[in-house]
Amino acid sequence: MKLPRLPRQGQKASREVVNTRGLNLSDNTQDGDLAGCKNLSSHRWPYLATRNKRERLADYTGVTAITSWGKLIAVEGEALLYDGKEVGKVKPGAKQFAVVNTKLVIWPDKVYLDMTTQTVKPLGAKATAAKGVFTADTVTLTGGPDLTQLFSVGDCVTLSGLETLKANNGDVVIKELTKDKLTLSAKSLTAGQEEGALTLERRVPDLDYICESGNRLWGCSNREKTIFASVLGDPTNFYVYEGLSTDAYAVAVGSEGDFTGCCKLSTAVLFWKERTLHKMLGDYPAEYALFDYAIDGLRAGCSRSMQILNDVLLYVGVHGVYTYAGGTPSNIAACFGSHSLEEGVAGTDGERYYLSALLDGQAALLVYDPRLGVWMQEDETRCVDFARMGQEVYFLTQEGEVWQADSRQPDPDAEWEAVYTPFYETIQGRKRYSRLVLRVELAQGAWLTAYTRTDGGPWQEAAKRIGGLSDAAALSLRPNRGDKFELRLRGKGPCAILSVLREFTVGGEG
Repeated sequence: MKLPRLPRQGQKASREVVNTRGLNLSDNTQDGDLAGCKNLSSHRWPYLATRNKRERLADYTGVTAITSWGKLIAVEGEALLYDGKEVGKVKPGAKQFAVVNTKLVIWPDKVYLDMTTQTVKPLGAKATAAKGVFTADTVTLTGGPDLTQLFSVGDCVTLSGLETLKANNGDVVIKELTKDKLTLSAKSLTAGQEEGALTLERRVPDLDYICESGNRLWGCSNREKTIFASVLGDPTNFYVYEGLSTDAYAVAVGSEGDFTGCCKLSTAVLFWKERTLHKMLGDYPAEYALFDYAIDGLRAGCSRSMQILNDVLLYVGVHGVYTYAGGTPSNIAACFGSHSLEEGVAGTDGERYYLSALLDGQAALLVYDPRLGVWMQEDETRCVDFARMGQEVYFLTQEGEVWQADSRQPDPDAEWEAVYTPFYETIQGRKRYSRLVLRVELAQGAWLTAYTRTDGGPWQEAAKRIGGLSDAAALSLRPNRGDKFELRLRGKGPCAILSVLREFTVGGEG
């Protein structure tokens, strides 16, 4: 005998989301995660809010590189601008910057901006003379330039081109200097006269990446597989080896792969490869020690992603974004799942980490808040450089425009979007949603439109709200019955999502 099927009594339940968990493209999602977002920020956490307005610095156009040292410094064509005023000429294009003593080093140009005189000078120097007279410790040149305009006491210069006195080819350190005469400390030269052309050069190595640490310019060369450090306080000299604590330093590295970047972290200098970290410790050459670690390193093409917040380094590695404080790196990009991040360029305002990268090949400007562990995507702006002045961070776009990332003012023209990860309720069986209530703050003139869909169906407009004078307003939606439910919010102007409350009844499995 077949018995009649009794109706199943539905159970009413509700869920409320208040805390914003940020962008999450992985499969490990929770309530409050976002499957996609645009022009949103965590600055009003735990609420989800639109980002603040950006401000463009209209005086800068066609810029290819920026940094700061007291004032904003930019490369505009061939002009080097300091606080908007031209102070010298450089080659157009991308740059690396490092400050040693009062010299702002500009790479790969191998020049520096003297911060005291506001002039651009070369790091290296070269002089050619028609004749040279040598004693055991002096060189007197004829037919050459004024040596005092090119060299200084303490410089290491390389003598080359000598055919008669070939033993004198090599490196010497200047102890005294006049317009046409060099005096050396060691009596190492062969006396005599050279009639042919000879050259004196203060050489600077070809470095792929540079940084400053301990008042020295550090760098690494993939061609020479070598790490270099300049003389203490002098980025123009890399080959002075006299057994002093102020000497330059160099060490060959035999690990697999190319260097991908270098940076200073506390008292260490870090030289990265994709699978290896070389950490340099010590205060002077006799004390320097290089330690090697097989860890997730810096991804090739992401040298500009390195930024330090509270003595913690953040950088883009092969498998995501990492923090490194001296031990084992921690991956803070689990929310991106299997999605790839490449060509990262980053900046910071001292609180947040701004990362412009290619996310699965598409440009994305992402912001990470270390205090909350929250990622947000602002938009698709492609940045090529960042600079920080105080609490302000500036970025340079591919189009050569310079912007202040956060003006601390609301943006009435910003179009935004938030797509929540699907709500499953972790309950077996289909659910009938009876009500969805959004508590939102909308500024005067701003608007919001809500869309819903069930079980992957088409998006349907559910409600729309225009900002008024009230501080908060409830927006009720009525979604359909199904297993999973999705919510998309779009709008324009300042807005804050205070909470998302959904009420539902658990039905049968069919």
